[in-house]
Amino acid sequence: MELQKLVIIGNGMATSRLLDELLSRDASAYQITVFGDEPGGAYNRIQLSPLLAGDTDRKSIQLKSNLWYKNHGISLHSNDAVVEIDRAQRFVISHKGLRCEYDQLILATGSRPARIPADNQALAGIFDFRTEQDVEHILAQSARSRDALVIGGGLLGLEAADALAKKGLGVTLIHRGDWLMNRQLDACAGELLRAELALRGIRFVLGDEISHFEGSEQLQGAVLKSGTRLDAQLAIIATGITPNSALARSAALECDRGLQVDDLLRSSDARISALGECIEHRGRTFGLVAPIWEQARLLADRLVRGLATPYRDAPVPTKLKVSGINLFSAGEYLDAPELDSLTLGDSASGVYRKLLLRDNRLVGVVLYGDVQDGQWYFELMQRQQDLGELLPQLIFGRACCLDEIPEVPVTASITQEIAV
Repeated sequence: MELQKLVIIGNGMATSRLLDELLSRDASAYQITVFGDEPGGAYNRIQLSPLLAGDTDRKSIQLKSNLWYKNHGISLHSNDAVVEIDRAQRFVISHKGLRCEYDQLILATGSRPARIPADNQALAGIFDFRTEQDVEHILAQSARSRDALVIGGGLLGLEAADALAKKGLGVTLIHRGDWLMNRQLDACAGELLRAELALRGIRFVLGDEISHFEGSEQLQGAVLKSGTRLDAQLAIIATGITPNSALARSAALECDRGLQVDDLLRSSDARISALGECIEHRGRTFGLVAPIWEQARLLADRLVRGLATPYRDAPVPTKLKVSGINLFSAGEYLDAPELDSLTLGDSASGVYRKLLLRDNRLVGVVLYGDVQDGQWYFELMQRQQDLGELLPQLIFGRACCLDEIPEVPVTASITQEIAV
């Protein structure tokens, strides 16, 4: 029997997981070819912050070596991005001119760093924080720099700032929001986070943005919209991600913010599927590990076993990967007229808890300092049961409520943002 040609564009974490799922289901009916725009096999992008900090090395974050692909009969074309998809004749063309036919095509092209509206971004010393190569360049520049700027107060920006501070650089983090992680934390938790990171020597400028960078060829500093000038020889832009859907658009596949897929992760062309950060499903895009792992599982089930299980997005908690800082956030996090709020704070110990309820059902959790009950609260959110009788004890955690709420297995896992 002739093998089906399965071509995967992109060789990041989503593809790595998909390959594991396919092989665990005996994908012997497929001849698998993978194209990646970076050299070598897949690596763990989540570990780029520890790599920058010197807490790990490149070998430790590698997910699959070149030999792994060979041993599993998978053709890997690394450092060779696909530049064209011919949907009519069903083949792709790579940057190096390789023509590869397909029966089924999967796009896992990931995301690209979001841009900021600042002038002079082409100066040497200004970096994205997305790839192993970015880390190499940042490390080289940090060795000859005194002051660094990090733009973005989300997960990745905070991790980058902490890594540079560990290297002894004077770090200033600039964030246009009024508090850090303002898409996951409320103002109180955000301020606790800022105060703790400030003790590590990181300076913060909140509620402001870069107007333009200064320098002739090499970065020398930046001027903010407020008029403040900051010296810097290194800058990292970490303001989020945008789905990388350029290739899909050039192939006339339906796209909005990302490549649009249906519940079976199919694009507008039934022979082309997609997963990961490049897609948009029911108006949602993705930057966390848990939903992408689920997409890989369901896609492998359909391709190998013919199972048509629809993908359903579900909320996932987030956690900051900075040693010594514990925070947990899931669901709603800002007060609203239709929500009831329970809070508990201890400024001396740096502990803060906030629970948000709608009709006595838990819909949001923010924990800072003490996160041991995070998983339990998250399970209560998923169950959506009426907690009315427990409201006086609920804020104090699981130990105070065990007699009133039956124990249930914890199935969710804390996930981090893919290093984006």
